[in-house]
Amino acid sequence: MKKKIAVLSTGGTIAMRVDKSGFAVPALGAKELIETLPGLSDHVIVEDVPYKNLPSPQITHANLVELKNIVEDLKNKGFDGIVITHGTDTMEETAYFLDLTTKMDIPIVLTGAQRNSSAISSDVQLNLMDSILVAADDRAAEMGAVIVFCSEIVPGREATKTHRSRVDTFKSMEFGPIGTVNNNKVLWFRKPLIRETYGLGDINKTVDIIPSYLGSDSRLIRNSIRDGANGLVVQGMGAGHVPKAMLAGIQEALDKGIPVVLSSRVLTGRFFTDTYGYEGAEKQLRSMGVIFGEDLSPQKARIKLLVLLSLGYDNDKIKHEFEKYFYE
Repeated sequence: MKKKIAVLSTGGTIAMRVDKSGFAVPALGAKELIETLPGLSDHVIVEDVPYKNLPSPQITHANLVELKNIVEDLKNKGFDGIVITHGTDTMEETAYFLDLTTKMDIPIVLTGAQRNSSAISSDVQLNLMDSILVAADDRAAEMGAVIVFCSEIVPGREATKTHRSRVDTFKSMEFGPIGTVNNNKVLWFRKPLIRETYGLGDINKTVDIIPSYLGSDSRLIRNSIRDGANGLVVQGMGAGHVPKAMLAGIQEALDKGIPVVLSSRVLTGRFFTDTYGYEGAEKQLRSMGVIFGEDLSPQKARIKLLVLLSLGYDNDKIKHEFEKYFYE
């Protein structure tokens, strides 16, 4: 029996085409994308689901909530898998958001393109075809929301855009892909052990990312506090360090009950906990009450903190949810 797969288009490069101006602009919806693929009827039944046509930097929190609701509705309508076409700039955040907020027993696959359909060697057709095959695979639902790109399958929790223009841009930097598509067959290498699903409450929250760099101080933190931020993600240095001048701002946020989650601008590895004793090092940050976001990138830590805050979690519970696999 053929699987029934929904293709939901949100826009992005995969939905663009060069017009008379010579620039790539939004032009294709899910229906038009599906029509470009040969031989689909041999594998699955595919139906288009129109949504929006947005460059992914324009995706908002409200759009994420709409996508979550649409995905859950499609499951209730009897679809066996869902493919979401999406711009690459924020695809990893949407994938992780859906991974955290939807409890599904059918696959959720996100894909896009680095080269629009008018470009030489466009990756539109390959990525879409591979994604449909993954969405129709019997084991894909076990993997959570995934990104399929350049015939590789990467978990939403791990996926990071690593190159601005190359077609093999999405990678799991530390662990590699969990599977691949080859000769129209889906092959699995591993299954992610960390899977978390929380649902979603009131997402009308503000979580800011605060960068650290040589000479950074507390000004950005204090601006976020004044603007009413509900949570902060500090993009620290190395294995869990910030400049001394940022400490006062971090303490002010903590004193006001604002959760502060530490991430790192270094792409792989783990935080230290008791190695360095200088001001701004990891031991002091932990003693202050900073939550360690461990392996999550700043943008992923922000999505997770946003979801937890939407559910009304207090600081202790937020700390547990970020650190339970690594420090408890």
